[in-house]
Amino acid sequence: MRRSSLRNIICLLGAISLWGLFDGALLEAQDEKVQCFTLEFFYDSTSEASAGLKGAFTTYGDEHPGLKLFYRDIHENEEGQKRLNELKDYFKLKEVALPAVYGLKNLAIGLDSTEKLNYKLDEILTLTAYVRNGCPHCKAAKEFLAKYGSRYPALKIVYREVTTDRTASQEMAEVVRRYQQRAASLPVIHYCNGINIGFSTERTTGVKILKTLDYWSEGCVLEKKK
Repeated sequence: MRRSSLRNIICLLGAISLWGLFDGALLEAQDEKVQCFTLEFFYDSTSEASAGLKGAFTTYGDEHPGLKLFYRDIHENEEGQKRLNELKDYFKLKEVALPAVYGLKNLAIGLDSTEKLNYKLDEILTLTAYVRNGCPHCKAAKEFLAKYGSRYPALKIVYREVTTDRTASQEMAEVVRRYQQRAASLPVIHYCNGINIGFSTERTTGVKILKTLDYWSEGCVLEKKK
């Protein structure tokens, strides 16, 4: 075999190898490892209205990356009814009006319209931080949430300024009373059907927040938009 031919073959093999590495890196760049929140939709397939909202639930999931949806038909699936009974007992409810959604330690019941379903889903997937301008702990919390917020693409982070917004102050007071606590310091962070009062450091308060969010989510891979 001539040296020129051998050289050409070696160059070709090298180019193929490099293309494989490039292609693999490109695919890897298109995927992003994040945390996806799990949501359970409970419905009765014999009810036209209940089953009809199943499509609205699916549409919401399609429009909000970072969600894993599960469907529990209590008519066709005994496990679905069993699961619903467990939630009913946990939340100490006599009845659970369907359709219902469970996720992030929240149970939303009686979702009889697409508007109500979407409103409740938005509420479940929102982390609200009540803050004050000039508060160093609030500043630290904002920096922390900005750093890790992208880890949970379905999570909406909202800041409410309590010193200049009277409605926000009243809202915070109601949230604190609901969980039978006292807001001794700021920020007050409301998420996953609970609150966190104050923010020390990323290693303490921050880790606690991440552990809670991770508990209600699963590791997943999102394909990046081309």
